[in-house]
Amino acid sequence: MSDKNKLIMFLVLLSGSLFGQDFQYKASVESVAEDGFYNILLSPEITAYMQNGFSDIRLYTNKDREVPYLLQQERAFLVQEFFVEYEILEVTHFKKRRYTRIVIHNPEKNEIDNIVLRVKNADVKKRLKLNGSNNNQDWYVLKDQYEYNSIQNHQGLSEIRVLNFPTSAYEFYEILIDDYHDEPIYVEQAGYFDLVKESGQYTELKNISYNLKDTLKQTMVEVPLKGNYVDKITFDIQAPKYYYREAALMERVVSPRKKINSSYFEKNKAFELVSNSSNTLYLKNFRQDTVFIHIQNNDDAALAIQGIHFYQLNKYITAELLANKNYYLKFGDKQAKQPNYDLKYFSKSIPENITTIVTGEPQQLFQAKKQRGRGNMIIQDYWLWICIVAVGLLLFYMSYKMIEDNKKK
Repeated sequence: MSDKNKLIMFLVLLSGSLFGQDFQYKASVESVAEDGFYNILLSPEITAYMQNGFSDIRLYTNKDREVPYLLQQERAFLVQEFFVEYEILEVTHFKKRRYTRIVIHNPEKNEIDNIVLRVKNADVKKRLKLNGSNNNQDWYVLKDQYEYNSIQNHQGLSEIRVLNFPTSAYEFYEILIDDYHDEPIYVEQAGYFDLVKESGQYTELKNISYNLKDTLKQTMVEVPLKGNYVDKITFDIQAPKYYYREAALMERVVSPRKKINSSYFEKNKAFELVSNSSNTLYLKNFRQDTVFIHIQNNDDAALAIQGIHFYQLNKYITAELLANKNYYLKFGDKQAKQPNYDLKYFSKSIPENITTIVTGEPQQLFQAKKQRGRGNMIIQDYWLWICIVAVGLLLFYMSYKMIEDNKKK
């Protein structure tokens, strides 16, 4: 290989090291006592420096050997649905008044928001009224003028109809079915669908503050998220006792027109704040520099908000670690691509219940040097300048050699 080709190859390698992938941060990993697979928790302090998709993280041994891993994230909740049957105390058809009355017993006073009726197939359209009672005598309206549309089941003799209504905990439920134009329907079974929610593990973001401002008929909350991912927001509301407020998660969008302070708010997600509820907003890897929450007060007084809390679903990398060995993470590279490890084909071989370990605080790998320009703060790395000067000198030398070779020819 000629000297000129060697020089070109060196320049290519040097430029690759200059402008290739550069991880900006590092964090130590807790050592383990036994060989095996472990979940390494990625704290919010780490994920705040990572790009969307979490592709820019690597695990290394103390000898800089890259270790394969699987990226894992907690599920917000696991929903399991099952049917709970209730006793039908009464089914009465009043011929003169042309309606059917059905009384269902909820002995445990479970909180429910639906009643399921299994009825014989019938091509009918009816209206229902749903009432609730705790003594089977005094009835209170839950839903009126509920329209019943028949859906024929050609593969069976019955169909399922679900009546949805506001959550309640009455011991007795009364269903009045209008039979004025049709014959009564035959109800075989009654009950409700229950949902079991298994919440995932969250970590609260401790470094998030917010500014709250009450204006005419609206409360505005400004939240600098500082690069953090948010999966859940909870509101602690002290007063009033009863409230129902429409709210929205807003983003400030800068207008393309070149005007000073030319921006507007764009709705990202609408939600409600309601008394006697958890007042929890679920998101999925939500990330903005600054987010705004607008609460509509209308003619009511502003809510007395005691606190707003921000949470992140726990994220992990799962890897096989050796006992008493030192490991560390590198992350924070905007150009890094998702690694491709063979481990993904063997994910089912990893035990389900494995130990979770933590990391140390993130540390910046390269200390930046700050220089002030005209009106702007320019952050430079002195090593980068040294390399740029070296490349310039090499380019000058290569050009000089090429000119001398041409003169000789």
